[in-house]
Amino acid sequence: MPGSRRAEIHKQARLFDDFFKIDEVMVSHERLDGTMSPDQRRLIFERGDSVAVLLYNPETHAVVMVNQFKVPSLIARRRDNPATTDGWITEAIAGMIDGNETPEDAVIRETLEETGYKIRKPELICKFFSSPGGASERIFLYFAEVSESDRVGKGGGLDGEDVRVVKRSAHELFEQLEKKQIEDPKLAIAAYWLQDHIRRMKPLEPSTAKFAIAEKPDLIVGYKTGTIEDVRGVSIWVNSENTDMMMDRFIGKTISARIRYLGANKEDDSVLDDTIQESLRGVIGERAHVKIGTVLVTESGMLFGSHQVERIFHVATVEGGPGSGVKADPDKLKICVERVLHRADQENHKLLRILRKRFLTSIVFPMLGAGDGGLSIESVAESLIPAAINYLRYTPNPTLKEIYFLAFKARDRSACERVLEAFCAKGALTRLGSR
Repeated sequence: MPGSRRAEIHKQARLFDDFFKIDEVMVSHERLDGTMSPDQRRLIFERGDSVAVLLYNPETHAVVMVNQFKVPSLIARRRDNPATTDGWITEAIAGMIDGNETPEDAVIRETLEETGYKIRKPELICKFFSSPGGASERIFLYFAEVSESDRVGKGGGLDGEDVRVVKRSAHELFEQLEKKQIEDPKLAIAAYWLQDHIRRMKPLEPSTAKFAIAEKPDLIVGYKTGTIEDVRGVSIWVNSENTDMMMDRFIGKTISARIRYLGANKEDDSVLDDTIQESLRGVIGERAHVKIGTVLVTESGMLFGSHQVERIFHVATVEGGPGSGVKADPDKLKICVERVLHRADQENHKLLRILRKRFLTSIVFPMLGAGDGGLSIESVAESLIPAAINYLRYTPNPTLKEIYFLAFKARDRSACERVLEAFCAKGALTRLGSR
């Protein structure tokens, strides 16, 4: 197994100490036959570790890179053409990790310096050696999604740097990859990763996976794949909102925007009455701000007829401020789920007691805290789904019979499956199948 055999450094001395460094190392290592090799002299190019990131704007399907002059690029190209003066290279945003930084801190700083974009919670693609035969440098390669509102500076690098920000469509980047025109290995690795990421981002076909609570087999937890528009026949849709309880604009790409539009009274696709948002404004009243975990209930507008939705439960799951965006706290997601489910039981008891209508028997949650909330889908699933399972298991006579989570894409489904199968392995759930 790699890394399991012995290696001994008997001497290490610095031969050159400048911006880059060269060390002389005397080393021996365990060979394949189990014996130790004789001492070997090696020269190591030492420059510390670095970071790189590929930025992607999902709204415009564009990638953000940088172009700048690099002397090694010029020297290498002169091996092909001694007369060339071309040392410019388009590459992923990159830079060295300072001594007091984490890789994530470094990539956030470098991105702001070189491009002006402020990124949050970049996703690690991989960590690799730049040239393990001669250099000790490791590169931490990241991916981050951005929008134009995230560009808070002009970029261009620090004083003395001459960095040009390059925007290109993802399609153009993939064409360059296919034609073997990408010279930066960081960018090539990230481009292959982005191809797969975009495929995984496509919405799944509609389906439903059900799991029964072992000790209460009439109670169901599971997930529905596809978009929120694909969900029909579920009594309650949960809408994740910020603490201002303002729904997203009709043109937005969030679930909040889709619920708002689908519930509005329309004629020829033109909105006549902003039904759900107006209802929510009436429930909020004079309050300008609510606490995380607050649940407000409105009618479903036109969704009642089109999708058989009877109530919209608006829950405050993210908070933020001017210029800082919004963020979710993973420790509070469980509370949000519990409060929504408790409110559903309250609504059902009210319906039974006052209106004598049938119960609201099913509910669907989006993956609260993912997306704009900044949390990974895996951590969100690990918070939300156990909270729902435990509510059904330990609440006496719950009126809700079916709790679902919305798995928009393949990664969402995998995250849900992992958590649900773990409960099956413990004997707490039984899979009923999918349809």
